[in-house]
Amino acid sequence: MMLFRNIDREFEKNGFTKIEEDKYGVEYERYNEKYKYTQVIYIGHKASGNHIVQSYDKAVMDENKIGNICVGITYPEIKLVLKKFQQMKRKYKWV
Repeated sequence: MMLFRNIDREFEKNGFTKIEEDKYGVEYERYNEKYKYTQVIYIGHKASGNHIVQSYDKAVMDENKIGNICVGITYPEIKLVLKKFQQMKRKYKWV
């Protein structure tokens, strides 16, 4: 169980707050003071087994109002996302 909390703590050290976690996924948010936007990282379950990661600006939509504009994530953040994927697979029995 400690490993699970450590991953969330590492996200916190990178400025992210965990918003929600359930068997379908987990969502973290971080506000960027310099550029004045809120970044969301969502790690989600898909029935196909092709689980996803989305990183986007919470407030910005594209021209067609279809979805949010993506925000890049850094290498350390990618490593945390991969660790969280592994945790979610074990915890919620993702295929």
